[in-house]
Amino acid sequence: MNTDYLVIFNPVANKRRAKHQWPEIKKQLDVNDIKYRLKITRRPLHCVSIISHYLVTSFRSDSLPKAIIVIGGDGTVHETIEGIHAAQSKNESIPNVPVLIIPTGANNNFYTHMKQQHNMNSNFIEQIKNHHVENHEIGLFDEHIKKQRGIFLNNLGIGLDANVFNLKNNFISHKINLKTRIEYYLSIFPTIYNLSTFHVDIKANGEKHKIKKAFMVTALNHDTDNDIELLVLTRKNIFQLCYVIMRVLFKRELKVKSAFRITSDNIHVEIPSLEYAHADGETLGSRFYDIEYRKTKYPFIY
Repeated sequence: MNTDYLVIFNPVANKRRAKHQWPEIKKQLDVNDIKYRLKITRRPLHCVSIISHYLVTSFRSDSLPKAIIVIGGDGTVHETIEGIHAAQSKNESIPNVPVLIIPTGANNNFYTHMKQQHNMNSNFIEQIKNHHVENHEIGLFDEHIKKQRGIFLNNLGIGLDANVFNLKNNFISHKINLKTRIEYYLSIFPTIYNLSTFHVDIKANGEKHKIKKAFMVTALNHDTDNDIELLVLTRKNIFQLCYVIMRVLFKRELKVKSAFRITSDNIHVEIPSLEYAHADGETLGSRFYDIEYRKTKYPFIY
């Protein structure tokens, strides 16, 4: 059967509530005679391998999808674009396939900002039929030590928030129940107690900055301009740590007056110690860092 669209569905998005939304979404797609191929993600980074393989194979048979429909949250959208880039690393002729988002995550911050900026129609069937494609700003990073290039839709964090997301992802692999939730929240306290600080060297706007005793470095993609904002938090006291960790847990915007902030279209950061990192909640592991942040554009269907 010929398929016009690839549908990526993450059934565990929003604490597995997304799977209850699929029957109605499927009904709408079928009633409107949308031809699609469904792929379901089963584990972290599964989406990347699914899309990479699908695009490489479909390109060879001259049957690339018109677009990729993503049913999930920011993490699923993140992995989708990473999967497209992975396919392009195998075959440079593969184009940027447009992405249409059906938000079913717990926090759909990227979609929400995009909707506000472009006054989007929230009816996904109309979006599919109109097929209006526009480029939208996303964050791009190059980590030079491991020679890794990747993207971030909302933020890329090193330090405290990445440690929290690493714990969270470890617990996601278990069955979610009250006992698991309690164990997860209790495990955060040792993380705070054992938190170590690190040095950060920053180059931006022709200036150099050296910061000691940092515990969190976050690059933010504000999709209303061409600059990346870098936020560096230095350790003050236990109350500050608790405030920050609560904002991280509930994915709220950080508002810390004492933080070091800088904005630029290109920011270079070096961290000479092993620290965890995450991009949009997707863990990048523990490593040393020689990393550059900037912006790029990617096509989305509005």
